[in-house]
Amino acid sequence: MRTHRHNTVHRRFLRRDDGSITVEFVITYPLILAALAFAFEFGRMFIAHHMLVNNVRSAERYLARSDLSTGRISEAEEIIRTGAPSGGDMPKWATSIDVVITPAQATFTDVNFREGSQVIRIDATMNFQPLIASFFGGANGTIPIAVIEDIRHVGE
Repeated sequence: MRTHRHNTVHRRFLRRDDGSITVEFVITYPLILAALAFAFEFGRMFIAHHMLVNNVRSAERYLARSDLSTGRISEAEEIIRTGAPSGGDMPKWATSIDVVITPAQATFTDVNFREGSQVIRIDATMNFQPLIASFFGGANGTIPIAVIEDIRHVGE
């Protein structure tokens, strides 16, 4: 008799679905949070890349029409780092922005450009600091974002 009653309770337990929604929620909730965190970090990284590209292009326009003295090159480096030639604050998500401005090896031979004019290469690398890395205790984890651009020096 006891076995029959035990089997009946077991069958009733297996047929009931009172907590199934709670179990499904507990299983899917961390996956949803991970997907949202990934989308948020991807958006932040996309904005950081876009900002770096815009700053490099602003520095290119600045250098293309100015003399290539040391002061102008350091101002162009500040434009890349902060967005202004006089300097300012670095973006909060960048731990560092390394900038190298050198004459490029290539020269244009197209008829639209003057032959022999100098080509300037800007190589900028931003070390992007994701928030998720600091959340999990890995504050040293950075993702490098690199932008390399060449511009023809036109002169003043």
